[in-house]
Formats: sequence, C-alpha cells, structure tokens
Amino acid sequence: MANPTAPAPRPLTLWTGRLLLHWARLLQRTIASRDRRRAAVARRNAAMRAAHGRGVDRDTIARVIGLSPAHVGQALRGEPTPE
Repeated sequence: MANPTAPAPRPLTLWTGRLLLHWARLLQRTIASRDRRRAAVARRNAAMRAAHGRGVDRDTIARVIGLSPAHVGQALRGEPTPE
C-alpha cells in the first residue's frame, strides 16, 4: 500500500519507472521464458532416457511424445536437441 503522505512522483520519474517496468516485462517474456523452456526440454529428455533405460523402445517414445525418431535418438544419446 502506498504511503498517503508521500509526495506524488514527478512525471519524468513516473515515466522512467514505467519504462523500466516494460523493460522488465520484456526480459521476463524473452530471457526467462527461454531458460524455462530449456529446463523443461532437459527434463523431458531425461524422462525419455529413463523410459528407454527401462525398456521402452525409441519408436514408441517418438510416437507417444510426438517427435521424430531421429530427434528422440538424439535426446537418448544425450546430445542437445534443436529446441
């Protein structure tokens, strides 16, 4: 809650504050989401490797996940996938 006795911000201060807020939003939607996506893909690839290690074949993994067998093979070998 804002302090009711605090002076109102000057227009330039408020403008730069809003500019910084939009910059933070842009960073959140680009950089942070990219890092979250990489982490999610890494977890997915680890789960596919674990399933393969427990006897599920590559073609079944590809069909269920919806990726190409080549893409799944790349993930199963531990190579970075192009996502």
